[in-house]
Amino acid sequence: MREGMGSLKFLFLSLVFHALAVQAIVRINLTMDTTSTSSVMLHNSYDNAYYGEIQIGSPGQKFKVFFDTGSADLWIPSNNWPAGRFPHPKYNSSASSTYKRGNGKMVDIGYFTGSLKGFVSSDTVEIGGIALTGQSFVEATKAPSDDQILKARFDGILGLRLISPTEGISSPVWNTMIKQGKVKTKVFSIWLGRYSDSAKKGGDGGGEITFGGINTRRFTGTHTYVPVEGNKNLLSMYNILVGKKDTKICSTGCKAIVDSGTSNILGPTELIAKINEGILAPRGCMGMSKLPVVTFTIAGKLFPLKPSDYIRQEKIGREDVCTTTFVDGGNSYWILGQPFMRAFHTVFDYQNPSSVKVGFAKSVFKKQMY
Repeated sequence: MREGMGSLKFLFLSLVFHALAVQAIVRINLTMDTTSTSSVMLHNSYDNAYYGEIQIGSPGQKFKVFFDTGSADLWIPSNNWPAGRFPHPKYNSSASSTYKRGNGKMVDIGYFTGSLKGFVSSDTVEIGGIALTGQSFVEATKAPSDDQILKARFDGILGLRLISPTEGISSPVWNTMIKQGKVKTKVFSIWLGRYSDSAKKGGDGGGEITFGGINTRRFTGTHTYVPVEGNKNLLSMYNILVGKKDTKICSTGCKAIVDSGTSNILGPTELIAKINEGILAPRGCMGMSKLPVVTFTIAGKLFPLKPSDYIRQEKIGREDVCTTTFVDGGNSYWILGQPFMRAFHTVFDYQNPSSVKVGFAKSVFKKQMY
């Protein structure tokens, strides 16, 4: 995302979009076709980041990337990154027979904490068994904060927002998949697990992204689809309930985007404060189960979040600390981040380029899957 247009996001990420989508209910039946779909299993970093492995170059060089539906560019650390303490792998273009040099110009990717600097290259990129030839990406040479890079469990970011060829710095991976005919159905879907399940024996707390269809074992019921604004994935939602009380928030409509790269649910300052007052957001964890359900209305359907969905519980020292994930985004639009996407399996449908849709269905976790 471009600098100065964003809102707080976990590790460099910020969001930009302004427009209003027309609301409607659309139902589309999609199934998992193993001959034309590809899935990437994701690791869950404390319910803050979901990352999976890709390979770049020939032979492939492995990188762990954060899959982000709120941005469009793919970047990984370059071999030109300054020498010093650096625990992440660096892309070595001289070791790849399929590498192609870009125009050599330095580029900036603006994030909330500053600009990521680098230059554009292209090479073969393999994602979940799908090989993309001549995929452009940014070789990063400097980050807004080296400390954040050092602490991150992933090496780079893979943006999944579909944009026009002239809008981004590099060609988005999802654009390339469609252009090169790598997916039969122009759909990708995301299921995000719960970190609390990861620590349990047989837990299923990671995540999964499926290109070319959906995994029907990851949700229950049917998806409710809502049109989004062009390539920006911006939808309309109405009415937010806290318990059974209508807060009057979004009664005339609010703009929102769905973003796997944001670890909270962000909204306008006054409206977020109103929600947190309504739920009496806890400082501790006592009585968390008695907090009200917070319900979003999208396409005429109710999408309820239980306290376990919107309260983050962490162990700090010997103390259990619980905090709300409803956070001031400082903007006029909403960002339905990971807490919402954990509760609802999400489909991004690009089958009709003039009518892009996002769909939601109740997520199913491992103990519910069989």
